[in-house]
Amino acid sequence: MIKELITYPDERIRYISADIRKYDDELFELLENMRDTMEHHELNAISAIQIAIPYSAILLKEGENILELINARLISTEGVEEIDEVSPYFPKGFSAKIKRYGKIKVVYENRNGELRHLDAEGELSQRLQRQIDFLFGGTLLDKLDKKERQKAEEILVSQHEGVYDFGASCPAVFVRDYFKKGAKYLMAAVALSFITPWVLSDELRHMVYTVDKFALMLVPVLMVIYFMYAQHEAKLYKQCTSCQIGNIIGTTAIMAFQLLIVALGVFFWVAPK
Repeated sequence: MIKELITYPDERIRYISADIRKYDDELFELLENMRDTMEHHELNAISAIQIAIPYSAILLKEGENILELINARLISTEGVEEIDEVSPYFPKGFSAKIKRYGKIKVVYENRNGELRHLDAEGELSQRLQRQIDFLFGGTLLDKLDKKERQKAEEILVSQHEGVYDFGASCPAVFVRDYFKKGAKYLMAAVALSFITPWVLSDELRHMVYTVDKFALMLVPVLMVIYFMYAQHEAKLYKQCTSCQIGNIIGTTAIMAFQLLIVALGVFFWVAPK
């Protein structure tokens, strides 16, 4: 059965493909669907994740044959070549110069679970490496440095403006980061007051304690502003991985934990007895 190929900017390509443990009819059906989809789209290779199935399966055309590689793993490499790579995941006409190994050796299992190995070089090696990247949630954009990647993303946006809603390109500095830095600087300043029990009188400690309490009240405010503005930027810069909600929640949770530690230090250590 022919399946729909997932294409940029579908984030499902980032899913890590699970190893296959059962060599049964479900696997055989998956392989046949991959073959049908590969032939329909006239591809020379396909991985299961390209049809939104996160299983470690690759079909690779070698001459007139189509190899089935289950749980493929790269075990050795030789040489490096710079190539102008294209990918069916990205729009037609988009390419980027990246580096690939010239020769590789891969171990894999066939549809019966039997261990096999493959030595590949040249164009065959490049295609196989691209598919293995897909298995681990990677694309050719991950082979570029930060500056080249930003330029490539801008090209993708310009090529398909009005077709996909990519949002604006990622800025070098996000506005939300100023609120995060403000919260961290305040917590760092409060943490410095932990030395006051050893060096200041009770009267001065009371003043420092009052200032600390005011600073600690400001930190949650900055955190809330950070979280809300980060969500705004996530909608504005849709292609930026740092804007994903998981990253935003994780950063906020870390700051909340840091605030808890600093607050405990203030109320149980800095506070005048």
